[in-house]
Amino acid sequence: FSGIAATPGRETGERPPGDFGLAPLGFKPGAPAASARLEAQEIANGRLAMWAASGLLMQGCTTHQGGIENLMQSLSDNAF
Repeated sequence: FSGIAATPGRETGERPPGDFGLAPLGFKPGAPAASARLEAQEIANGRLAMWAASGLLMQGCTTHQGGIENLMQSLSDNAF
């Protein structure tokens, strides 16, 4: 059970998914178009990060080594 899933406002529609009102560095601009562009970029980067993490997990499951160990093994074998 996640604490994020239990935060109020998500089920009632008071806030969009992922919006916790946290902008400590002030990166979220006031213009709606710029804000929408940043939200789309955040979603795209999150999806890319999930693919990267799943690739590392699959690599670890198949070779029983981590990403750095596989990189060092490939470099020492001149696999590139």
